[in-house]
Amino acid sequence: MSKTVLITGGNSGIGFEMALALAARGDRVIIAARDEAKSAAAVASIKAAHPDAQIAAVKLDLADFGHIDRFTEYLLKRVPVIDVLILNAGLYTLKLHTLPSGYEAMIGVMHFGHFRLVQRLLDAVVAAPQGRIVVTSSVMHKLGRIDARSFTNPKKHFSGLQAYGQAKLANLLFTRELARRLKDTRVTVNAFHPGAVATDIYRQVPAALRRLATAFMLTPKQGADTAVWMATDEKFKGVTGKYYVSRQRRRGSAASRDPELAAKLWQLSERAMKAS
Repeated sequence: MSKTVLITGGNSGIGFEMALALAARGDRVIIAARDEAKSAAAVASIKAAHPDAQIAAVKLDLADFGHIDRFTEYLLKRVPVIDVLILNAGLYTLKLHTLPSGYEAMIGVMHFGHFRLVQRLLDAVVAAPQGRIVVTSSVMHKLGRIDARSFTNPKKHFSGLQAYGQAKLANLLFTRELARRLKDTRVTVNAFHPGAVATDIYRQVPAALRRLATAFMLTPKQGADTAVWMATDEKFKGVTGKYYVSRQRRRGSAASRDPELAAKLWQLSERAMKAS
């Protein structure tokens, strides 16, 4: 049976490969991404490969809470049920970048932007026969620690790696806590690490270093494999709150399994949403 799938950051990298694979299966796929030209090119590419594909794109800027609200209002009028929600959009900044909202960009987009999006779309996922939420985390979560002060007041000696690790740890904590909150529904929530994948996320890394590093990385198609599996395989019907790497369940760091930390981050996130 055809499913409705929404993928954030689905116009390039592993997100594009997810969209391609799921559209090829016959699912109705919606790419939600900020760059409209890139999204249009992604839709055209998928249509060229699969002329009957049900594929569309809608602009979504996860850095702007107001835009997220307008996006979800527009979407829900047209798509009242979402079978699979893939939270994949990501970024990496070498230097400190602050969003207009005041948040450091990586935590602002990858955690708070997705948190706001899920708040607005959750009822549509719950309405599905067996809703699934798939979250792109990273093994880099092991480098992160949750420092609420750094969300809007990063240290002078900013570390892109630590900030990225914090955002990916937040993704995993969000997965665990959301799964706990939805335990009495049919919805499952799981996260995965795509592997070291050669994608545009490394565009801020110096060109020579980028070429050297990406030469040994997985292709975006390989990186998307676990997410597509989690989104489609029947065995995930009752599996929730878990973390996977290369289709294998992994524990993740001790911090990522801390229920008190997950609950605290959730409370901080809810307060942030009310204040925005």
